[in-house]
Amino acid sequence: MKYSVFTVATPDLDPATLCAEAQAAGIEGVEWRCRETPAELRAEAPSFWGNNRCTIDPDATDADIAGIREAAARHGLRSIALVPYLSCGDLAGTERLFRLASSLGAEMIRVGVPGYDPAVGYPRQLATAYDYLDEVESLAEKYGVKALVEIHHGTIIPSASAAYRLVSRYSAERIGVLFDPGNMIHEGMENFRMGMEMLGPYLAHVHVKNAGWELARPDGDAHPNARHARGEGQGAEPAPLDPIAWQCVWRPIASGIVPWKQVLASLKAVGYDGWLGLEDFSRTYDSVDMMQTFVRQMRTWEEELQ
Repeated sequence: MKYSVFTVATPDLDPATLCAEAQAAGIEGVEWRCRETPAELRAEAPSFWGNNRCTIDPDATDADIAGIREAAARHGLRSIALVPYLSCGDLAGTERLFRLASSLGAEMIRVGVPGYDPAVGYPRQLATAYDYLDEVESLAEKYGVKALVEIHHGTIIPSASAAYRLVSRYSAERIGVLFDPGNMIHEGMENFRMGMEMLGPYLAHVHVKNAGWELARPDGDAHPNARHARGEGQGAEPAPLDPIAWQCVWRPIASGIVPWKQVLASLKAVGYDGWLGLEDFSRTYDSVDMMQTFVRQMRTWEEELQ
């Protein structure tokens, strides 16, 4: 498998520096975050979703794109994906960014998926997504860039089975699924290998990050049932009518619920030989150490599976 990095996770690095450090770490591909950065955010410290210095503006000029392409080529990197934050149904915005992805030389682009809204209901939202992807499939063919829908908590595709229901009516050459086990810890947990088998040819890309559950703060540890929640309590719960609250948080790749070595074995078993894209939000490492650690982990675990 091949290693890439999604620049949402490297907010302190500008594109040229990112390319140099990614090459040095042994990474071969880049997924470029694409979003406007309002002027008021640019004075803030770098952050994943705020002042991210490794972001392509949707209004990037030809010169901007040429500079990014040159930086990637100089360091032997492929710009494998453009990753914007498109809304499902925004066909004008979607085509605009298909053009940008094509000019960048990207192989893939993330497209919009509805966030689940119980006031609207899943059936209507699925129909809306179908209407949108009917047009997206044509755009993918027109621009020669594969569209990706991402398995993500809070959307109508938090699991592999839900993603398969969405994409299975389309050509796997035009529309694929971004498989994200870390997101599935938040919501949509299924047997990972079963999900891969279900997706079959629609398994187009994989993001590598991790997550875990903990007692909700600030008063989780003070809850009468806290010891029972941690598996330390004896006898009846002190407060059986007062449910305890949990929250899901990001963890380092080796320290969360996703068993990444097992996931790699499953990917190998189903014949996946595509990209493994780093997207670590744990803040455990700085950007450079994070990329180096990721490559060392993936290489070591893949070698152990030989």
